[in-house]
Amino acid sequence: IGYRHNRFGDYSSDLPINRAILMKAFTLIELLIVISITAILATIGGMNLISHRREKDVNFTIQEIITVLRNAQDRSIAQEEGSRWGIYFNNPSGDGNDFYELFKGVSYASGTVASKIALRSNIQFDTPTSNSSSTVIFAPITGLPNASTTIKISLIGKPTSSSTIIINTNGETQY
Repeated sequence: IGYRHNRFGDYSSDLPINRAILMKAFTLIELLIVISITAILATIGGMNLISHRREKDVNFTIQEIITVLRNAQDRSIAQEEGSRWGIYFNNPSGDGNDFYELFKGVSYASGTVASKIALRSNIQFDTPTSNSSSTVIFAPITGLPNASTTIKISLIGKPTSSSTIIINTNGETQY
């Protein structure tokens, strides 16, 4: 087999090769570049999706807390089971173990817990602060809280992604 210089400027063998097939194919370098760009775009998209999901966790948790607060207020107004109702927010030391409880009674200490809800593992209370708690008790008939209270939650490791609930003394809940 001999080699000859062809019109494309390279040397090739005398084997019959269809040059049209060679011109239509992708080189290995071109394929690697396309795969690399696709992998980079997929990674960026995946990270944005995870970040968006975590932001939604904050919003969803706020909605859950608001629902339980309104439930406690409604039960107090209706004097369900002949009692006041309240919410106890607890922020024990450490990440990932914050919770709040719906209870009935004149205080959390002497009351009966109706349900306990743990925050998602990536959410924490900022207010109440670590190793502290906060209690909101609604008065019968009026549904007014015993005191103005602020509850703040955030993503663990990203305190800028946060949301605050303010319970006013006139019974309004803002978030």
